[in-house]
Amino acid sequence: MKQLLILITLFSWALGISAQEKGKVKTVEDTYLYEIPSNVSYAQACQFALVKAQNAAIEKEFGTSVSQNDVVLISNDNGQSSTSFHSMTSGQVRGVWLGDVAEPKFERLLDGGRDLLKVTVKGKIRELVTAGVEFEAKPLRIQPDKKLTSDTFKNGEDFFLYFKSPVDGYLTVFLFDILTNQVFCMLPYQSSGKGSFAVTHEKEYYLFSAAKADPADGEVDEVVLTCSEGNTEEYNNLYVIFSPNNYAKISSKVGQKQLSDDLIVPSSLDYKEFNAWLTKYQQKDEQMQVERIPIRIENN
Repeated sequence: MKQLLILITLFSWALGISAQEKGKVKTVEDTYLYEIPSNVSYAQACQFALVKAQNAAIEKEFGTSVSQNDVVLISNDNGQSSTSFHSMTSGQVRGVWLGDVAEPKFERLLDGGRDLLKVTVKGKIRELVTAGVEFEAKPLRIQPDKKLTSDTFKNGEDFFLYFKSPVDGYLTVFLFDILTNQVFCMLPYQSSGKGSFAVTHEKEYYLFSAAKADPADGEVDEVVLTCSEGNTEEYNNLYVIFSPNNYAKISSKVGQKQLSDDLIVPSSLDYKEFNAWLTKYQQKDEQMQVERIPIRIENN
């Protein structure tokens, strides 16, 4: 039996808005109750619950965008054809979390044997009026190989990042060390003297790998992830920030704390300052996309 699958996209976003229209920026506050699964640690639960609380706050303010794909399946069996029709819908919150106004609050509750986590968030959000650039960002362990994608690392393992964008643009990568509450600028490389890493569309990048680097990239900073002695595991957040616009024009400096209209990318600062910097520039540049990737490091 031969089957021919024809995917017909009749429409995508239920609400189409002019690309020139600016997304509204609002300050919101919300509380979310998350039931902790038995196989999830408290630290992991905080990560999951935080994202869910942020999305819940965005949904209450701006709602969700519904997309629909209609699929026609045509089958041919010994000259007899038949046609079936399927409709699939999916939803996505119509906004992005720009940054915290107040630090998230976590409270663990027990309710009749249920292990619950109450998280309260307050922050700035922006309405999505156009679809952002859909780039690929994948953490890689041990070797710069796309097949080795993982968000869990062993103490002392090498870290690489795969990146690909459909458009030219500029990239920065930060690592938030939750244990120390410090954020470190990983990309651009320290030797570059630039405020961001220039990206060519459709080119595959294996960042933090000297073997896979382009000579024009200069000296590559190689990264090894470690877990502090005495800890069984630690959690970091990777912030991958991309924009078609060159939002970072001035070289970063170690210990740089100046956050002004001079578009300085900080190299090392605490999370509160980083959050303020990121919130500010997401409001300046509506094409800026931010992907937060939780990273887990296990002690051997």
